[in-house]
This record gives sequence, C-alpha cells and structure tokens, in this order.
Amino acid sequence: MSRLETGMIKLNLDWCDTNELINSVIQKLPLSYKQTIIFEPNENLPLFTFDRGLIEQVVQNLLHNAINYTPENTIIKIVASQRSGNCVISVSDNGNGIPETELKFIFDKFYRLPQTKPGGSGLGLSIVKGFIEAHNGSVKAENNSSGGVAFVVEFHAEASYLNNLKNE
Repeated sequence: MSRLETGMIKLNLDWCDTNELINSVIQKLPLSYKQTIIFEPNENLPLFTFDRGLIEQVVQNLLHNAINYTPENTIIKIVASQRSGNCVISVSDNGNGIPETELKFIFDKFYRLPQTKPGGSGLGLSIVKGFIEAHNGSVKAENNSSGGVAFVVEFHAEASYLNNLKNE
C-alpha cells in the first residue's frame, strides 16, 4: 500500500491475453463458491500491454468481493472489451448492490460496508484502485438498475497491431 500511495510501483509491461488472464483467475478460485460465474471470451479482443501480475490481482480482488458479498445463486458476469485504445474489464452481479450513500467510500483504504460479515481488511478495493491508477486508468462502481453492482476498470494499454489485423 505504501508503494502505491507514493507512486513507487514500477509496472512490468508485457503483451497479455486478457481472455486468458481472466480464465486463469477463474480457474484458481476455490471450488466452494455458490455463485454462477459467467465469462465468455471476447475473440475480437487484441493483446494488450499491461502488468499481468497487477491486473490479475485486480480481477481476483473484484471476483473475491463478488463471491464474498453476494448471496448464493447470484450470477457474476465478467466482460472484457476495448474502448478508444483502452482495455475495459467489468465484473457485475445481480446481488443486493451497495447503498448509494456508501458508493463513494468503497475504494477508501480500510473501508468496509456497515453490517458486512467479519473478515477482510478493507484493502481489496483500494488495491484495485491503486493498481488501475498505476496503469493511468480508472475504476468505478455503480448499482445496476435491475439489482447488484458493476465494477468497471478502464486503463490505457497498447493493443497488438498484428492481432488487430487478424480480427478485422
């Protein structure tokens, strides 16, 4: 956290397959979760340059939160896309959502929603924010109109020109 706050994180940029990264995170989840995770790889997604370890941790933290703070049988959906030269990853669910008055605090260090189950340090989402900001990106959370919450991370990442050619 201190390296994040002082801007001392040095990114280890390399070409990454975002679909493979997300699949890898899903495969590493403990089998005890009771939610349904839906991820359909985006075959038109180019390779991107980013720090794979940091972005893997981002996806892991977002999935961990979705699993820990949504009821059983909730659907958790992950979508990866490209928008205006940016890599975009969203993790959304159809759970209970987050009280509107709390949304502005959830990325704060050590913040935990009132009346949440014990455990956790309140650092997961602040780490997500720090790792995405280290990539000159942003993260937002918003409640879905049909219930649940969506976390969207967006960061600039060079896209593979060769991969883009094969998809056109």
